[in-house]
Amino acid sequence: MIPKLRPDSGRGVKAILGPTNTGKTHLAIERMVAHSSGLIGLPLRLLAREVYGRVVEKVGVDQVSLITGEERITPKNARFHVCTVEAMPQQMDVAFVAIDEVQLATDLERGHVFTDRILSLRGREETLFLGASTIEARLKDLLPGIEVISKPRMSILTWAGSKKISRS
Repeated sequence: MIPKLRPDSGRGVKAILGPTNTGKTHLAIERMVAHSSGLIGLPLRLLAREVYGRVVEKVGVDQVSLITGEERITPKNARFHVCTVEAMPQQMDVAFVAIDEVQLATDLERGHVFTDRILSLRGREETLFLGASTIEARLKDLLPGIEVISKPRMSILTWAGSKKISRS
């Protein structure tokens, strides 16, 4: 069991929780570029690449860095940093921090990295944790005072089933 932090360790931190397709990552991008600087950690290199492209479209290529285990694009004056969670700089002073898919803190292989970032990284002005609602109780245990916002799915997911393919 992980010990609780200070009684106010979650103060000023928001968790946006809900299923896939609720707009959590889109919200984080919009919030980040509204600040003077920001850092966002994502669970997958390809997702980081996609988010990097979206942030570049909003603020320009010279303002955004991409940092993953395999790729580094680091313009000299970058204000926004898109990273895989494992590659997030630990000592960066930024106005905004977001960590996506925080429920991965419970993963046996990668969970320790997500847990470390949840406990140690904060934005000066705003910190958002994004993920599945399954992590809500653990976040509240770890970060007393955290504000949790639940997001409903934006569209209905349907399953088309499988077609029977006849062989001639």
